[in-house]
Amino acid sequence: MDDIEAIKTVKATYGRAADTRNWDLLRTTITEDFTCDTGAGPTVGADAFMERVRSNPPEITTAHHALMPEIELTSPSTATGIWAVHMMARFADGRATDGFGHYFDTYEKVDGSWRLTSLRLEWLVGRGRGQPD
Repeated sequence: MDDIEAIKTVKATYGRAADTRNWDLLRTTITEDFTCDTGAGPTVGADAFMERVRSNPPEITTAHHALMPEIELTSPSTATGIWAVHMMARFADGRATDGFGHYFDTYEKVDGSWRLTSLRLEWLVGRGRGQPD
């Protein structure tokens, strides 16, 4: 698999693992120094990020869709990516939120596998602070 396809795969795995709450799989998609900012301020470090996502209430269902990737290899072991995003969350009481925006990612090849080193989300519509990641 070429590097661009491998980056697409790690991004897809990240979204599926988050939606299915497969925390062990999610952890394999990020680096130790991973930084994530979805609009409520950055979370720095893989442990802090994993603690944050695990704290989302279990009755919330999410669906992350990352679309139309613009991936640039910046070196043999680093890359950037911009993805259109559609994210839906449904709450136990029937409320739902629908959001659209763009992911701005960085990636690093670690021990032969691509991983996310940072993810920043810029919302266009629909998503507010305090919502699940």
